[in-house]
Amino acid sequence: MNSAPRTASLWWYDLQQSLKGSFTARAHGLRLTTKFALLNSEGKNFGQLQLRGLSIAEFESGDRAAVLTHTEGRYRMVAEGEEILNATPKGQSVDKLEISCGGRTYEARVSFFRNVAVASYGRGGGRAAHVSGGLVGRSYQVIFAPEDGCALPAAIFLLWHVAANRRRAYRMGRPMGRGAT
Repeated sequence: MNSAPRTASLWWYDLQQSLKGSFTARAHGLRLTTKFALLNSEGKNFGQLQLRGLSIAEFESGDRAAVLTHTEGRYRMVAEGEEILNATPKGQSVDKLEISCGGRTYEARVSFFRNVAVASYGRGGGRAAHVSGGLVGRSYQVIFAPEDGCALPAAIFLLWHVAANRRRAYRMGRPMGRGAT
């Protein structure tokens, strides 16, 4: 049985199935932006991700929305009043995370300078989500395991995490936290 999020599970399931394991995120406008159009494999818009700094973002698709937040060292995604996933940094760094969703735990590694994030099923497990961005961070290719009910929420979370923190990493001129790749 799928470990899909309970509330709004039909929304996530239908969206995940229609995307067939991948989507593209493209920045709006010509300058660095905080709003991404999310496109399916046919180039049709299925939603948007609006970044509101390092601590909050909103994912919208159709008439549904999920809010992503970062407070006191903990990340959360909430839709329809229920927590869909949460994540915490492993150690002192934001480039290694532990993501919990639907009773599963994923390990995520992020490289802000390479503009890549990968979530896997525990140590040595299969890949649940992979986010890779272009050189300037205006477009991202996202691939996720379509059979895993939490892979799409994890992929959207990682897209926000990379896009929001990448600019900060470049301003600092070095990888963030200990052990950054």
